[in-house]
Amino acid sequence: MNLEEKLYREDIKLAPFERRLFAFLIDKFLISLVVILIYWGDFLKIGNDYLILRNFITQLIGQIIFLSVVYECVFLILYGATLGKIFLKIRVVSISFLDSPTFFYALIRSSLKVLSENLLYIPYVLVFFSSFSQAFHDYMAKTIVIKND
Repeated sequence: MNLEEKLYREDIKLAPFERRLFAFLIDKFLISLVVILIYWGDFLKIGNDYLILRNFITQLIGQIIFLSVVYECVFLILYGATLGKIFLKIRVVSISFLDSPTFFYALIRSSLKVLSENLLYIPYVLVFFSSFSQAFHDYMAKTIVIKND
């Protein structure tokens, strides 16, 4: 049985692009908030010096990437969705079982998603050409994003 038949049989609908976009923005906001809270004292010391602020944030890039991958991966394994996706009632499921992805596939999806963000979001363009609205990270991790209404 192919994926389209599985989705029809289980009455599962793909998540609309708008929900995926807003969930992404919520997740980015939350990660940014966590980073700001962790380094609040450092930000206060920097003050209004743009050059020092830019250099400080540049030093944090690796930690922000790591935090993003861990956040995405842990929430996908535990809930099948990040906080943004939970709020917007969508979730990520494995194509094979129509359930939360395994650790391996969650890690692949999370890592490639963050990599795609750093490649100017170009791999996200696949969403518009895929029959199941899969971005590059979804395709490689064998996942789709569905409505969770």
